[in-house]
Amino acid sequence: MFSKYLKNLSILYKLLVIIAIIFITRCNSTYSNSHNIKAKSGDQTLVVLNNIKFDKKEEFNSILFDEVMPAYYAYEDSSAEKNKLNDMAAESMRILLPSNMNQDSTWTFIMFADPFYEGALYNIGPPLNQKYGEKGAKEVFARWSSCFASGQVIFPGKQR
Repeated sequence: MFSKYLKNLSILYKLLVIIAIIFITRCNSTYSNSHNIKAKSGDQTLVVLNNIKFDKKEEFNSILFDEVMPAYYAYEDSSAEKNKLNDMAAESMRILLPSNMNQDSTWTFIMFADPFYEGALYNIGPPLNQKYGEKGAKEVFARWSSCFASGQVIFPGKQR
């Protein structure tokens, strides 16, 4: 019974985080400069919550910014059209870092695609394979995956 209560509390916390992010980004859009890409009314967005184990925060942060994101930004598709979409997706991506630990002793890293571009690459597999080769990509992905306390929580949505 108590574990069900904690699980519901955890879900409620995640929803509150998303609502806060949306509120902050909508309030911030009034003051944003022209270089920031923001979803317009009706555009798709994507929010991904990454719940990271208590003792894996620094390791995840390092893998994310030193290995995964450099591979993502360096990725070259065989199609010029896909490369343009991927570049637009990279420009629209924001990563919010946790400043406080969750009640369950995990850390939540939030990836926010604003807007989300249909057909663009949002999967880390191909960039890791291209940059590190199949064996290296599997090693990076294994270390990345070992940091997760639970699976990623993905919220597709539309801007109002």
